[in-house]
Amino acid sequence: MKKCKYCLFVFSLFSLWVYSQKNSAETYSDIRKNYEKMLNDDRRALPFVKLYINKAKKEKNQEKLVQGYRDARQYCISLDKKFKYADSTIQAAIALNDSAEISKAYLSKGILFYFNAKKYKAALDQYLKAYQFAEHSKDQYHKYKVIYHMGIVKSHLGYYEKALQHFLDCTLFYQSSLEKDLHENELYNYSKGYYNSLHQLAVVYRYLGEFDKVDSLAELGLKNTVSKPDYFLENSYFHKSKGLVYFNKKDYKNSEISLRKALPGIVKRNDFATCSIIYLHLGKIYFARNEVDKSMNNFMKIDSIFNKQQFILPEAADCYRYLMNNAAKTDNVDKQLYYTNQLLKADHTINKDFSYIASKICREYDVQSLKKEKESLERKEKRKLRNALVLIGISAVIIIIFCIRLYRDRKIRIQYETLQKKLNSNEQGNDNETIDDIPLRKASLSPELTEELLEKLKIFEKTLYFTRKGLTQKSVATKLGTNSHYLSILINENKGMSFTRYMAELRINYITNLLNTNKKYLNYTIEALAEECGIAARQNFSALFYEINGIRPKDYIRKRKEEVGVDI
Repeated sequence: MKKCKYCLFVFSLFSLWVYSQKNSAETYSDIRKNYEKMLNDDRRALPFVKLYINKAKKEKNQEKLVQGYRDARQYCISLDKKFKYADSTIQAAIALNDSAEISKAYLSKGILFYFNAKKYKAALDQYLKAYQFAEHSKDQYHKYKVIYHMGIVKSHLGYYEKALQHFLDCTLFYQSSLEKDLHENELYNYSKGYYNSLHQLAVVYRYLGEFDKVDSLAELGLKNTVSKPDYFLENSYFHKSKGLVYFNKKDYKNSEISLRKALPGIVKRNDFATCSIIYLHLGKIYFARNEVDKSMNNFMKIDSIFNKQQFILPEAADCYRYLMNNAAKTDNVDKQLYYTNQLLKADHTINKDFSYIASKICREYDVQSLKKEKESLERKEKRKLRNALVLIGISAVIIIIFCIRLYRDRKIRIQYETLQKKLNSNEQGNDNETIDDIPLRKASLSPELTEELLEKLKIFEKTLYFTRKGLTQKSVATKLGTNSHYLSILINENKGMSFTRYMAELRINYITNLLNTNKKYLNYTIEALAEECGIAARQNFSALFYEINGIRPKDYIRKRKEEVGVDI
């Protein structure tokens, strides 16, 4: 395929050489006929464009040089070169000292910033310069082209009513112009202006929720562009609008068909912003059909566009809600955290890009053309900013709570599984550890007394005497027929702990085994469980349970209920 393209390019160069040798006196119009109907970014046009530029330079024809640089910008593929030719166009237009041409040059560079680079600050600066030079121009076609692009900016900002007026004005102008006797080139340009204005009207009406109007505009556009290769891109955008109408009606079958028809032309145009809207709705269609893998693949395409272009439309950011929920369902913590971070990054990008343009338009464009609405717009912007900050704050809090809860649930699960392994291990090893199982330390008591007290202590444990409330070291010593001092020595040397710790572990181990083996105790309150094992205070019970088992009692009970199937 690449070899074929290379051969075609070489053939074009050869043809151009033959062409230039054949008749070096060809007019500018004759040269442009070789490429003027080619699609944007078609590099086959470049040899002819260079011939056009060289002819203009040789003849010092500044007007034609402006046109040549403009054509070079249109047909070259590299974005850097597009900007280079855009700057050359501006310089040539300034040298020509023609306000209309200067305005066109600034508009073209603004379109590059807006459409190709998605740098809205730079785009708006160029649009405003174009507007200043076009305001009193006699070139009505260009003036409405500037108005059209200002409408696109307003549409993206959410000023749909104001954008609507721009596109209505443009549609009326282009439609009325098409009724005149036009040159072939003019007919082509006015037709594209008309179809693009129709499409933008459909875009605005969709955001306003007027889908009947969107449907009518899409049908009109499709009817006028069908089977017309020159308007393939415009036809693709109308298919996109029609697909969104079907989607709103929940006619997912026809919506998918229309969106699929729209995609090739829009992908070829490298309109990744519109592609992301198509991928979003295809993803939602598959999600509604329970085709989860296809759904997620389309949502992930939006994420790929965001990573590559560092741009995302507010509407398209909704894909992260689906991606995060799907990651949660599959218990993929890494993806949950990744998509959470992507959503935060998207929020930052959206607010950074759109907030600048909003304030910029209010200061420079609307102040010039709509002075009476200045104060009203400023108040509206303040309310919008305040509401946006509140929403961002709420979103941030929700995400933080979600992450904390996710981390906490994971920690509790690990704590529960660790304790269950310990309990299961104890059961397999006949876990009721007897006094004889514990290695004896060097005794401070006589062997006879030690043996006697250990036997009594074993009975103390087996009879569950330790579950009684109010037991003290003295009362237990009396029960065993000894004194507090001897009991302390006995437990310290044979259990390796203090009397207080010994009683705590007996009680907590006892109640833990009950919770693990007998479902009825899972429905006990914390107070009842504390009373069952002889611990007086609820707070003391919870603290000891966590200290000994590494998990809070209520968390253990909840996880145990989930495992054994007890209603929570």
